[in-house]
Amino acid sequence: MKNNFINIVIILLISLTLSNKIFAEDFNFAVKELEVYENGNLIKGLNGGTVTNNNKSIIITANNFEYNKLTNILIAKGNVKLVDTIENIIIESNEVHYLKNTEEIFTVGKSKAFNNIDIQIDADDYFKYNKLTTLLEAKGNAVVNDLEKNSIIKANKIFYLQNNNKFYTKGKTKAFVSNEYTINTTDLIFFRNKGLLSSLYETTVEDTLDNFYTLGDF
Repeated sequence: MKNNFINIVIILLISLTLSNKIFAEDFNFAVKELEVYENGNLIKGLNGGTVTNNNKSIIITANNFEYNKLTNILIAKGNVKLVDTIENIIIESNEVHYLKNTEEIFTVGKSKAFNNIDIQIDADDYFKYNKLTTLLEAKGNAVVNDLEKNSIIKANKIFYLQNNNKFYTKGKTKAFVSNEYTINTTDLIFFRNKGLLSSLYETTVEDTLDNFYTLGDF
C-alpha cells in the first residue's frame, strides 16, 4: 500500500515539474496531462495534445496517447490526426498505432487519408502505411476520390504507392473515370501520371453514351 502511494506521488510530481512536456528519446510530448509508469518505460498523455518524432516529420494530435519505450510503439486514440510532413500525407482515424522501429503506421476502424488536395482515400476497417516505402493499404469498402482526374475507384482493398503515384486494387473493383466511363473489373492497376488503367481479368466498360464493352483484359 505504501509503495502504491509513493508511485502515485512520483507520477504527480513528474506531471507538475515537466510542465506537461517530455522528451522520450524518439518522441516529444506536448499534452495537457502527463503520466509516467514502470520506471519511465510507459508514458501516457491525456486530455488532448500533440506528439512528434524527433525530426518532426510525423506530427500526431489526439485526445490520448500511450507510448511504450520497450517496444517503441505509440498508440493515439480519439480524433487522431497524423501528418507525414515529408510525404504530405494526412491520416485521420479514431485510433492510430505508430511502430517506430519499422516506421509502420496502423489505424483501427474508419479512416481517411489525404494527399495534398488531389486525393482522398476512405476505408471502414483499417489503413496500413509504411513511411519508408510510402505504401498505403486501405481495407473495407475502400474508396479513392481523385479530384484532379475526376475519377473514383471502389474496392474492398486498395493500395496507394505514393512514390510511384500508382494505385492497385485486390478483388472486385468499380471505377468511374473522367466522369465518362464506368469500369467493372478485378485487380485494377492505375498509374496516375500516365492516366493508364489496366487489368488482367475480364472487364466491362460503359460510357455516358450507353456504349457497353466486354473485354478479356485491358
